[in-house]
Amino acid sequence: MKNDKDVTVLKILSLFTLMMFAVTQAFASDDKPLKVVEQATNGVIAELKKTEPEERDAQMVERLVEEYILPAIDQEKIAMGALGKYWRRATPEEQQRFITIFRDRQLRTYGGAFKAFSGESLEFSDTRYSPDGGRAIVKGQFTQSNGNKVPVDFRLYEDKDSGNWLVYDAVISGLSMVKTYRTQLSDRLQSISIGELIAELESEPVKPYDPEELQAGS
Repeated sequence: MKNDKDVTVLKILSLFTLMMFAVTQAFASDDKPLKVVEQATNGVIAELKKTEPEERDAQMVERLVEEYILPAIDQEKIAMGALGKYWRRATPEEQQRFITIFRDRQLRTYGGAFKAFSGESLEFSDTRYSPDGGRAIVKGQFTQSNGNKVPVDFRLYEDKDSGNWLVYDAVISGLSMVKTYRTQLSDRLQSISIGELIAELESEPVKPYDPEELQAGS
């Protein structure tokens, strides 16, 4: 049975998923962090508009995620943040398994969110940079299909080797996606090992995306 923390994680990840392809407002061309989020969404939106919800199968979901969404997200950095201090305690094999699990669970959530997409929108107010210019917060407001408005910040950093900006967290209604996962996983790791946690996650089914539950809890 899912507890309140599990439901909160699902809601945050589900909102993050919808927001990653609900961008409707473009800013100046030199706003690179915003362009990363925007470019990750335009192709997805165009393809979703060509299909009916029942036509959005698993193969389509994986193709769109691989092509548009994943390149904008630093999967390893998000996984590191979710495990926190336990990341360094994991073996390289365990770290890679955790990244894979995390990605696969997102794909399952993307599948439900793709089917539920019905014109939700995300408008941005500004982009705020860190003093050294290496990190940025893209601030916005997400409007759900029921009219509810949800504040959201996308956190990005500039990879020094490639020069690319990548998403490493989203803060939704004041709740960090990564911090929420870290709290949940840290609680579990008080009583089991990292290897046991990974095995548990690998065998645990992902709760299907439920837009009505998401809206009811907003």
